[in-house]
Amino acid sequence: MVEEHTAPFAIRLACAEDIQSIEYLDRFGTSPTRNIHRELEKYFGSVDPSTHERGLIFLGELEGQAVAKAELMLPPADGSEGSRTGYIRRVVVLPEYRQRGFARRLLYYIIDFARQQEQLEALDLHVWEENRPAIRLYESLGFQLQHRELYYRLSL
Repeated sequence: MVEEHTAPFAIRLACAEDIQSIEYLDRFGTSPTRNIHRELEKYFGSVDPSTHERGLIFLGELEGQAVAKAELMLPPADGSEGSRTGYIRRVVVLPEYRQRGFARRLLYYIIDFARQQEQLEALDLHVWEENRPAIRLYESLGFQLQHRELYYRLSL
């Protein structure tokens, strides 16, 4: 991996004014389901109230430009649904900024943030089996494989 940092890499929570940057970054995700329509109002609200109370989007910026993002879904703070597991999703780095350590720094930040949340005791994420760079990153951060999942589709 090439560590090339000429400008400071800043990480912050996104806000509603960042929706355009978030949409742009999402175009570069490598997940086969990245084109599933999302209502942008849900970025900053609950996606699935039965399992997660709220979603937080973290942006990684260079010189004020968003070059990376990741989302952290938090379970209800009161533990009423029984889950104490957060969920990381939609980790994206613009192609021209990949292999520079930005995803690693963004995930370190999110992991540190998650450790400070009293309602969390673990973090989950999904990754496509073909995404070897992401798998290497996640494993190097301490994530461990829990199970494999098959995905089927019937074209109509």
